[in-house]
Amino acid sequence: MLDLIEARLLTAGAPIVAVELAENLDALARGTAAKSGTAFLVPWSERGGDNMIATGGFRQLVDAQFLVAVVIRYHADAKGADRVALFESMKASIEGVLAGWQYDEHAEPMALVGGESSPLGNNVTVYVQTWQTSRYLEGADA
Repeated sequence: MLDLIEARLLTAGAPIVAVELAENLDALARGTAAKSGTAFLVPWSERGGDNMIATGGFRQLVDAQFLVAVVIRYHADAKGADRVALFESMKASIEGVLAGWQYDEHAEPMALVGGESSPLGNNVTVYVQTWQTSRYLEGADA
């Protein structure tokens, strides 16, 4: 699923300049300085429902959340007002390719759960959105 989401994010175009996978948000702060406009796709959480097949077999709907974190570097903006304007452009690009999109015809459409920004220091900010979709988990034949 994440590889399909990554490919979809790559179609967003400017101001998103690259898309990379990351294990967690801490890796963004500790890792090599990413170029401004780089989006990171991070697996977040999954929650399974009940088995949907009562007469044998196994099929379960799993709600899956992932994060899209965008790095914004802008050093000529001490108060951050210009970085906030960049958030809007980045958000519009991401939402334009993900909102309502289905990576699989059986999955729920992508839905935005929330978003927030966090300064990383040195005039660098990361804006993170949480997205949700679903997938089906099917058991092996007995």
